[in-house]
Amino acid sequence: MSNTLRDAAASSTFWIVLAIVLIIAIVGYIVTRRANADASPVREEVKIVHDWIPTGRIDFAGPSIDESASDVPASFYLQAEDIRVLISFSGIERREIRWRKATLNEAKRVVNIFHRQMAKGPERLAESSAPGSASSVEGATDGVAKGEG
Repeated sequence: MSNTLRDAAASSTFWIVLAIVLIIAIVGYIVTRRANADASPVREEVKIVHDWIPTGRIDFAGPSIDESASDVPASFYLQAEDIRVLISFSGIERREIRWRKATLNEAKRVVNIFHRQMAKGPERLAESSAPGSASSVEGATDGVAKGEG
């Protein structure tokens, strides 16, 4: 038996057939792994109590959150927060939060609040833009969160 194996190992056809079998096995393994990876996991059944509703919270988003680039002009956009309430099959309430680009009406409301603050006194706005005095800025954004405007 060992002579037969030795003769087969010396033959070039043996090595070619072995390489083909090995390639087929590797390709089969990769195909089955991809098929299993594409299968989506079983999703939990949920009941939507409240679909996406705006919370009134807003934020500006931009290209950089680096503190050293805070005085460099850049393009920013207004974001609005939405919340959705779900109840899972097991009865557990879950809240999902997402941030989306704000609508034109939401942006106009923010600008109206800004202009009202400016009418009260531009020196007050200048104080709020100084580092360390964030209370005036928080008051302006809290008005938007409460739905003023």
